[in-house]
Amino acid sequence: MTRTVQYDIPEYLVKREAAKATDRTIQAVALAAAVVCVVIASLFVTRLDEMRKEAQLTLDPETTRGLPPDMALMTKTGTFRALAIDFAFIRAEQLKEQDKYYELDKLSTLICKLAPRFPTVWSYCAWNQSYNISVTQYTAEGRWYWVRNGINLIRKQGIPYNPKSIGLYRELAWIFWHKVGDFLDDFHWYYKKELAVEVERVVGAPIIALEDAEVIESFRQIAQAPQDLEELLRRDQEVADFVQTLAGVGLAPDDQLLEFVARHLRNRVQIDEVLAPLGEDFERSAFEARVELLNAPQWRPARDRLLACQRRIALKERFNMDADWMLKLMEDYGPIDWRTPYMHALYWATLGDIVTKGQLNLDQNDSMNVVRYIFFALEQSIKRGKLVLEPDFDSAGDSFIELLPDPRFIPYLHQAYLTLGEEQFGDDPRFIPGTSGPNYMNAHFTYLADWVRMLYFEGGQKNLERAKDYYAYLRQYNRNDDGSVRKDYVQPLEQFVFQSFHEDLGGFRSANVTIGALIARSVKQLAIGEIDASVASMELARYGWMYYAKIKGIDPGLTERRSLPPLSEMRVDAVVNILSSPEVLVIHKVRIWQGLDLATRQQTYDRLLPYFTELAARHQPPMSLDKAFPAPPGIDEYRRRHPYDKPDEDISRGEKAF
Repeated sequence: MTRTVQYDIPEYLVKREAAKATDRTIQAVALAAAVVCVVIASLFVTRLDEMRKEAQLTLDPETTRGLPPDMALMTKTGTFRALAIDFAFIRAEQLKEQDKYYELDKLSTLICKLAPRFPTVWSYCAWNQSYNISVTQYTAEGRWYWVRNGINLIRKQGIPYNPKSIGLYRELAWIFWHKVGDFLDDFHWYYKKELAVEVERVVGAPIIALEDAEVIESFRQIAQAPQDLEELLRRDQEVADFVQTLAGVGLAPDDQLLEFVARHLRNRVQIDEVLAPLGEDFERSAFEARVELLNAPQWRPARDRLLACQRRIALKERFNMDADWMLKLMEDYGPIDWRTPYMHALYWATLGDIVTKGQLNLDQNDSMNVVRYIFFALEQSIKRGKLVLEPDFDSAGDSFIELLPDPRFIPYLHQAYLTLGEEQFGDDPRFIPGTSGPNYMNAHFTYLADWVRMLYFEGGQKNLERAKDYYAYLRQYNRNDDGSVRKDYVQPLEQFVFQSFHEDLGGFRSANVTIGALIARSVKQLAIGEIDASVASMELARYGWMYYAKIKGIDPGLTERRSLPPLSEMRVDAVVNILSSPEVLVIHKVRIWQGLDLATRQQTYDRLLPYFTELAARHQPPMSLDKAFPAPPGIDEYRRRHPYDKPDEDISRGEKAF
């Protein structure tokens, strides 16, 4: 008989088994839920990737096509990349303290490659090179090497890899405007020369134009040119034929052609009309054959189209600048001279402002500062935006450069204040329609008062009308807190503009300097074809001379201790000094001489004749003295009436002028 034994299972074992069954159920349900979630999540991967690209949280292959293999590899190192960056930054600081700058340069490049989509890295490395390292150098060449390195780091790499990082645009605009364009660095003139010559190699010398529209149209051909030389040669048979003809004189359609044109056609084209005729025994050199071909009337249309295409390509390759956007800026802001640092600041500031509109997490302070650089660039162009350059393409630092005021940009800057001010502060309750907004208003009004004076003194009916309009604008908007007209604007326009000028004429030295500067400006304005402005500057000098004599109680016909030299004598001295200066372009000397009034030419001709004679003979090719510097009418009668006028024996001569 089998006996069944009953065992009582402990309760805790029963509960354990029940718990195990529940766990397996939960695991099965969780696994199923996980599978469902993964499937659902996979449906959103494409959209999430698009959102990450839009927010610039990932390295977008479309914006970095052609990324160097070493940089592409470094972006795939995962978490080890962060450790490498930390170590590299520590090492970079050590190298800077040890003055090992070239090793630091290589390390900075490595840091940027490790984090190509981290804009702060690019900004730090560029600032370090353009500012911290550059000032440790003792030569102009050494400093420019590092300043340019910092510029190119952002311009050619940082911005292409981070096209919507407004901080990089701000940083680059600042370097151009402050480091290159301002006057705080001991070698700022060297930077300006290097930049101007570098740009002129690409875009060529500016045309001689009387209207803003002519300057803009001259650049339009570059903006409308094909972006590929092969494409141009395929579709333009005349240009293709011209390229074949160029090969016969040893010129190829590349940087060599741009260099030759920049060097040898710049002044040659402008001065052809005063060259001496070549004799029959003149042996035409290869150089002359090239110049003759490039100036041949039948080839000029094809030459211009070829050069336009090459310049568009070179702008992109050398400066990462888009000719279409450059043209848009010229249409919006006037006859821009791209050789000045202020216009490069304008380019990057405006580009940064437009490409980052609507950007997620946009830093509003950066956005506002970028807009400010637009104002700064145009304001500096008004003060010193007219560039006179005699380039030395072999040693750019030895070039002659001068920056003159350019009131043509005043209407453009005034409109920029109104447009951008409303765009930035239109929703601000403090915004007053018709003004530039609460944050820009004070600077706008201050500059506008200076512009009124500048336009009035510049002369010409158009400038006078603008001065009246801006003065009326100040009366209407720049008021006291109680709404009343400010004291300065109650007085008539003429009294307003002469108020500060009279202060400069209070003492002998200040009056002598002020009047002398106006006379020199009048002469230099002749060199660039500004006849009306030259006359206005001379009239202002004459007014200042008479005003000084009046307030000092001096009889203009007498000479005493406080008397200024006669105005005609001051003008003669200025003309002689400028025309005999080795730093003034030969073509400018020709224009000055032919634009001077008869009396001044008669008074200076015998003093300058020995210099003119040698200048014409030594110029290559030789100039015709009678065409370039013709004797003034009535010179024989003048000599008879002034027998004691002797030419100076110490007129400065400079080899560079020849």
